[in-house]
Amino acid sequence: MGLLGSTSQATYYQGNDFGTYQFINLDTIINNFMYIYVGENKIISKVNRTDVQFHAMRALQELSYDVLRSFKSQEIEVPNTLVMVLPQDYVNYRKIARVGDDGIERIIYPTRHTSNPFAITQSTDGSYSFDTQLRKIFIQIPANGAADINDGDFIGLVYKSSPDPTRIYFIFDKDNDINDSIAGSNINSIKTGISLTGSETRQEVVDKLIAKINAFSYYTVTDLGGGTLSVVYPAGIGGGGTTPNTITTEGAYPAGAGGAAESNTTNIVIAISVNGDAGPGNGQNLLEQTPSNTLSNFQDVSPVDYNLYDINYASDVEISVEGRRYGLEPELSQMNGSFYIDNLRGKIHFGSSLSGATVVLHYVSDGVGTDSEMVVHKFCEEACYKHIMYGVLSGRSNIPEYIVQRFKKEKFAETRKAKIRLSNIKIEEFTQIVKGMGKQIK
Repeated sequence: MGLLGSTSQATYYQGNDFGTYQFINLDTIINNFMYIYVGENKIISKVNRTDVQFHAMRALQELSYDVLRSFKSQEIEVPNTLVMVLPQDYVNYRKIARVGDDGIERIIYPTRHTSNPFAITQSTDGSYSFDTQLRKIFIQIPANGAADINDGDFIGLVYKSSPDPTRIYFIFDKDNDINDSIAGSNINSIKTGISLTGSETRQEVVDKLIAKINAFSYYTVTDLGGGTLSVVYPAGIGGGGTTPNTITTEGAYPAGAGGAAESNTTNIVIAISVNGDAGPGNGQNLLEQTPSNTLSNFQDVSPVDYNLYDINYASDVEISVEGRRYGLEPELSQMNGSFYIDNLRGKIHFGSSLSGATVVLHYVSDGVGTDSEMVVHKFCEEACYKHIMYGVLSGRSNIPEYIVQRFKKEKFAETRKAKIRLSNIKIEEFTQIVKGMGKQIK
């Protein structure tokens, strides 16, 4: 009957899966609920397992917000952009701290006095500017990289709408017979070779293609990961005509100066999809100015080096760079820096004093992001059962109201009990803190 009968001590201490006995996974909770609470002569005589699974996941989410301890964190070095992207499973933050040279985390406090608003792009006369819908192309490089690309395969991107239209041909070249040059006027095209040996990985092909496209300083290229990149056309390309939608990816590339034409009849694996085909003047939405002046001013302010000032705090009327002592705001009376979270864009913006600093984000997730994290602490197991029970009964008809209210009360009672248990208050540690509070300050 012992829960540890299937795992020996040697297996545990020689492995890497430590501390898991304190948790129980959600699948086990669902199975236990079905065995113990569902059946003949029980309050729930019959229930679909899918319903139990839904309420179990909702219980885990709700308990994650207020009861379960959050162990998730991310550490980064703040880049020159002073921006940190919110984690994929982010719901809320517990604290953000900067790490000192001694490894101690010092809390960074949020500022309430700035934001990153939607900045409207304006003309010199103050009138609002509207966006231009730009054409975007997604290019998918084969999984095997250069091995799946044939010599002569190419991507033809429109360079100008006229004449006829002018294109840029990015040609994958395996036999080094293509010299970068502008072709004859009868072709109205520019061709450039991307040299391949045939052994390049998918990412190496992506990097080479991006480098060639960026060399023209014309398109905006973004590596989306997984062998996919997006190419955004500038304004003025694609309006009204159907020609720009004709993107050639295999066949004979144009002949001209610097290389002979090659014919390739093998279908290339590169997939190109077109999103939008509107030129300038078709935009109906306000054009956003990025970054906003508010954000730029917040990040450009020079941090104050308090070590340069000989501040005398002998009198309350002393005036320093921090202002009068009685006018200080506690949230600003610290040197750890500041931040604010732009939830609309999913980014954390730091003050200029944190550039290059190591910061740690401790955050709360909902606990259902991946299968491995769908676990419940054993202190909270009974609360999870009561959450499921109340959820199932409250969603059914013909259940007496006193039964529903009974399990509602039990759910709250078990949640409070779990919260007290997980608060992890140790009387010895609490006593030490109270002793510190009793010190006399002269």
